[in-house]
Amino acid sequence: MQLIGWLQELTFWHWLVLGVVMVVLEIIMPGIWFLWLGLGALITGTLVFVLPDLAWQIQIAIFCALSIVSVMIGRMVMQRQGEPSDHPLLNKRGAQYIGKQYTLENAMKNGQGRVRIGDTMWGVELAPPGDDLAAGAPVIVTGVDGATLQVTATDS
Repeated sequence: MQLIGWLQELTFWHWLVLGVVMVVLEIIMPGIWFLWLGLGALITGTLVFVLPDLAWQIQIAIFCALSIVSVMIGRMVMQRQGEPSDHPLLNKRGAQYIGKQYTLENAMKNGQGRVRIGDTMWGVELAPPGDDLAAGAPVIVTGVDGATLQVTATDS
């Protein structure tokens, strides 16, 4: 019963405070959702300021509708801003090596081995599985599986 009594006393201040709290939550925990819900609360607060006699049920319905609409608009805006990167492999280090040739550091065992790329040793796996290769054999990177490079033997 007390909740309904409190809901009947909703004013524009409640909505504005809720909106500000949501925006602050967005700053603390970025994720884009709180921003749009906060925007819905702020607009609801403005409407309640202009129309103070709105029933609490209508206020909550307005907040829900505005939140849904603002989330949908926000998603459309965020999807449009997804411009192609001029460095698409920047954070995909293993994918940067696909198509390049390297030399095995040690002999492969059960299709597993290691290559040195720069100052880093990478685990490699022969794909498709076949005969193990000797140390010093040239291999070409054909793919990446987690932190393991998929390689094939070269003819040279």
